[in-house]
Amino acid sequence: MNTAAYIYYRALVFKKRALRYRALFETIYRNKCRRLVEIGTYNGVHAYQMIRTAMNHHSSGEIEYFGFDLFEDLADEQLTNELSKKPPSQATVRARLETTGARIQLFPGDTTETLPQSVGDIGTVDFVFIDGGHSVATIESDWGNVEKMMGEQTNVIFDDYYLNSDPEVDGMGCQSVVAGLDKSQFDVEVLPTENAFKKEWGTLRIKMVRVTRR
Repeated sequence: MNTAAYIYYRALVFKKRALRYRALFETIYRNKCRRLVEIGTYNGVHAYQMIRTAMNHHSSGEIEYFGFDLFEDLADEQLTNELSKKPPSQATVRARLETTGARIQLFPGDTTETLPQSVGDIGTVDFVFIDGGHSVATIESDWGNVEKMMGEQTNVIFDDYYLNSDPEVDGMGCQSVVAGLDKSQFDVEVLPTENAFKKEWGTLRIKMVRVTRR
């Protein structure tokens, strides 16, 4: 791993609460990913780091990033129902990502609407990170569209694979979606790194899951 990759890798590995995110950068680096999709761009920090990791194998102008989020249009009801965080404005995120020199496309709006409208134009991609709305219905919808972007070499990573059932995450997370994947078509790997977060009701334990076509 060269200097640029090492910097971004260490920046996350040594922050305990972000430990599981190293899977994003390891996957992009190892597979020389160039066309990146992120569902749940939020503040663009992970996007920036993913793009910089991809620059280890590609020039900035060759890298394409497609980011989906509600941005400033996230309503309070959605914030609660999707267990989300309030993102900054689309303009703020775009300004951060454009400093990389990569080709940036941001899609504001609900992914149950924006993803179906965009899949055909985006085409096959190398890497997808699913970390948008946390309700099962939203994750099912996102996966149904992401599946259409997958080629033989595409890596998809789901965040929010909850290892315990607690009041805050009941009806949330990708567990049921992952359990329903056809194992004759997909290789499914629950990644080993776990993050644990103390809550009023106990400890929330989270992993990520990587999915590729067989």
